[in-house]
Amino acid sequence: MIGIRDVACYLPATTVQNAAVAERLGFKPGFLEDKVGVATRHLSAPGESTSAMCVRAFERLQQRAAGVDFHEVGLLLLCTQNPDYKLPHTSSVLQGRLGLPKRLLAFDVSLGCSGYVATLVTAKALMTELGIRHGLVFTADPYTKVLAPDDKSTVPLFSDAASVTWLEDGAPLQIGKATCGNDGSLFETLIIRGSGTAKAEGEVEQPLRMDGRNIFAMLKTEVPANIRACAELNGLTLEAVDVFLFHQASAWLLGVLRQDLGLPSAKVPSNLKDIGHTVSTSIPLLLEDLLRAGPPLPRTILMSGFGVGLSWASVILQLKAES
Repeated sequence: MIGIRDVACYLPATTVQNAAVAERLGFKPGFLEDKVGVATRHLSAPGESTSAMCVRAFERLQQRAAGVDFHEVGLLLLCTQNPDYKLPHTSSVLQGRLGLPKRLLAFDVSLGCSGYVATLVTAKALMTELGIRHGLVFTADPYTKVLAPDDKSTVPLFSDAASVTWLEDGAPLQIGKATCGNDGSLFETLIIRGSGTAKAEGEVEQPLRMDGRNIFAMLKTEVPANIRACAELNGLTLEAVDVFLFHQASAWLLGVLRQDLGLPSAKVPSNLKDIGHTVSTSIPLLLEDLLRAGPPLPRTILMSGFGVGLSWASVILQLKAES
């Protein structure tokens, strides 16, 4: 069965603290940490591309996997909505930069906050069907490059990061069954207008815009039911799940979700304060921390992502009994 062997993440060195954001945008002291839940944001460099960030994450994976021959990799998926170019696919650029074998399958997955879970289960399905033993799933969405500098709803929240997840047939943290959903009627909730073929004549590309009301409504109506359905599909109750790794949307939204599900705070870790909202990389950052904490690993983990699309996806990870 396809599982997770390891996860490695990359955070750019440049950081922005609350004092600078509050002074520039006119927030009261303490508001950003108390309500948004973020104290520190990581910013990619002006010339730092999505593929460059993924390379840095892969270098960290290599350091921990000394002696491993990654030329056996047969699948490379990259989850991003901010590619290096409109074409070719950035996963192809990444395969070339990493010197991985030409015989692998590589493509991009255009998803945001639900993307890590959706890309993992896509990779699992492909590896199982095609008999691929080793795969790599990357995430990177440097949203700070597409924000309006004066937007009070996005600038305090978003941060840049990248991750790589090493998948292997027989790895100890096995990927279970997933539940997913999408509501395209609300596609304008998070949108960069003028950025594709739908733009009107003369329209220029605009910064990212976000409607938090629709996201809150999705969190209340769709996400809890999806999480419960995921647990049930895998033969579990919520009480039987050891750890919940939720997309780090905001402190307020995470608190609402935890309360709606009746979960103890000890089972719902968060890194939002020190890292910020990193889109598709928020869950792998949490998972890396969990793996680095060392044995004993939780036997059952439920991961759930939700956001742009609007879309949502949840999956169970279970530790092999003999591990």
